[in-house]
Order: sequence, then structure tokens, then C-alpha cells
Amino acid sequence: MRTKKLLAAFLLGTGLCFVPALGYGEVKEWLDGEKVSLMDISLLTARIDYIMQNPNDFLDVVLYYDPNGMLGRELFPETIDTKGKIVVRIEDTRDLFACEPELLIIPFALELNAIYKLSTLGLVATDRDSDIVAVFYREGKELGYFYQGEYHLWEK
Repeated sequence: MRTKKLLAAFLLGTGLCFVPALGYGEVKEWLDGEKVSLMDISLLTARIDYIMQNPNDFLDVVLYYDPNGMLGRELFPETIDTKGKIVVRIEDTRDLFACEPELLIIPFALELNAIYKLSTLGLVATDRDSDIVAVFYREGKELGYFYQGEYHLWEK
């Protein structure tokens, strides 16, 4: 009986040693180490605005700022210059682009207009035709792109 009381007191004392430490903490310094640019915050806000304003039919949209044109060399043909432009990557997850290839320009235009007008992207990119380059995907395959105000089907 005495050992049970001694064991209970020991466990209670050990358990109470950890209680005061639960509310004590500090922010790790590495969390505040890197600064995020206003452009990155604006593009993330534009993506969130687009998703929140189209909760039932939004596509997978990722927005990048390409300061030196390296991203554009990976995504587009070599004739397209994305230096200093916003690159919009649109992945069809809702079979919106499941029509005939010659009719794809219409859903491309509608979706890019929705992204540009319904989000805060218009505050960052003042001229859609010159500031934005977009690429459209379906099931991981490139379908087309938008460059300098024109929609193009992907050349095979």
C-alpha cells in the first residue's frame, strides 16, 4: 500500500514538472529569417481571391513572377520572352478544356479573364496583354498559351 502511494506521488510530481512549461514558448528565429516580396504576397492574394470567388468551378492556378526569364525558357517556346512578366499556369481539373482543339481558345479566354478581373491580379499587372503570359494544361499536357494579347494552341 505504501509503495502505491509512493508511486502515485512520484508520478504526480513528475507530471506537474511539465505543466508550467506548456504555456511558455517563443517564436523561432528562423521563421522570421526570410523576407517575402510584395510581388509574392500580391500573387498569392490574387490566387486566393480567384479561388474564393469561384468556389465551385475554379481551376488549379499558380502565379509566378519571372524577373529574369528563366521560368519562361522552361515552359514556353524560345520565341516567348517572360522576363519581368507574370506567368500564370492554369491546370484544367474540371474538364473545362475537354473540347475540340480549334474551340479551346474560348475557354482559355474566359478563364484568363476570370483570373485577371476577379482577383487582385489587376493591381499588380496593369496591362494584361503585355504583363501576363499564361500556359494552359490538361492532365499534365500543354494545350496552349497566351502571349502579347493572343491565344495560341500548342504547336505539336
